[in-house]
Amino acid sequence: MEISRNHAHDLVFQTIYSFLILETCDVPINVQGLVELIFDEPYNEVDTYSKETLIKALKNQNEIIEYASKFLNKWKFKRLNYCMQAILIMAITEFMYIKEIEKPIIINISVKLAKKYGDDKDYRFINGVLDNCLK
Repeated sequence: MEISRNHAHDLVFQTIYSFLILETCDVPINVQGLVELIFDEPYNEVDTYSKETLIKALKNQNEIIEYASKFLNKWKFKRLNYCMQAILIMAITEFMYIKEIEKPIIINISVKLAKKYGDDKDYRFINGVLDNCLK
């Protein structure tokens, strides 16, 4: 099934968010099963952009967190709520590893996700961090 890029971003965010939560529970994670559950379709039918973003995000998660941490001013990445962590991981993955989307668009998408899923002022935090770290 063909989905819009906005909907794909939302589902990728939800998958990374779910992965972060499951990871802290120290349970085995079936990534393919998780993708199928969130996307509500067989893994081989999930669009290429979404799979590529998820695979690169998970594969490079430690490097992405280390990079993002340099721009958090007195905050520790692991102390951020899972919503903010997932948004930052997705945005940095798109910018550093996918390279199909320009910085202003990545920030705009991330701010929209923060407004939709985060606390009242989280979008400002996301905007500031991404403006500084997406270079």
